[in-house]
Amino acid sequence: MSSRGLRGAAGRRGRGKESRTLSEKNRVPAVERALDILEYLISRNQAVAIQELAASLKLPKVSVFRIMKSLEARGYVHYQGRPGLYVLGAKIVTMGSSVSRDANLSQIANPYMFELARETGQTVQLGVLFEYQVMYIDQIRTSDALTLIVPTRTPFAVNTSAGGKVLVSHLDTARQEEFLDKTVLDATTSKAIVDKRQFRKELTKVKKQGYAIDDEEFARGIRCIAAPIFNSAGENIASLGITGHTRAITRDSIPGIVSQTREMAHRISAALGVGL
Repeated sequence: MSSRGLRGAAGRRGRGKESRTLSEKNRVPAVERALDILEYLISRNQAVAIQELAASLKLPKVSVFRIMKSLEARGYVHYQGRPGLYVLGAKIVTMGSSVSRDANLSQIANPYMFELARETGQTVQLGVLFEYQVMYIDQIRTSDALTLIVPTRTPFAVNTSAGGKVLVSHLDTARQEEFLDKTVLDATTSKAIVDKRQFRKELTKVKKQGYAIDDEEFARGIRCIAAPIFNSAGENIASLGITGHTRAITRDSIPGIVSQTREMAHRISAALGVGL
């Protein structure tokens, strides 16, 4: 091999070593251990003792115990009651099923969202409840749509979103009370409803009329209209919303946009099995 080839090979080896060093340098040992534990519990799919986790993962029992207590406090693992045995918690199971549900919902709703965006020329969003907030899981933007929008997969307050209002309005009484007790109503603009008694009245109106409006409650100059999407069991599982500037979604145009949004939400619900 030529001297140039030797230098090139040595350089590649050096770069590889440097890359590995940088990669290892960015890792957080406690996070790595927590992930190792969760992956082990998933693979075993049964109750596991701390002693088994420590031995199998070659970790100190004290470290495993502390990590398990942190995971338990956040709902990712559950102490089974028998001495030292843990299983996956409801939170991680719910997260997994939620990702699967959301992906399926997005696939079904997506063509209808494109159609609505094309008809209105505005941003169309698919929202779901996430813990005690609302979150957009899909979004269609047109070339004319405004740029001031909430990014997907970012939870935010339900009182500043038409979709959030729709979703909370369809919760049963007990669940709605729990939700309102634990949620935070943000005052992102002076028009946002932050009083929970007043917000309950707003939710009653929303459910009765079949749609919600965010009238500059999230941001000045921004208006949003949303309608409920139901599954085959009649449960409101998502909201379909249109977001645009108040120059585009004017007060005079609201009735027409409400009709378009509700019609498309009905079509998505039908695709999910409503009425079959």
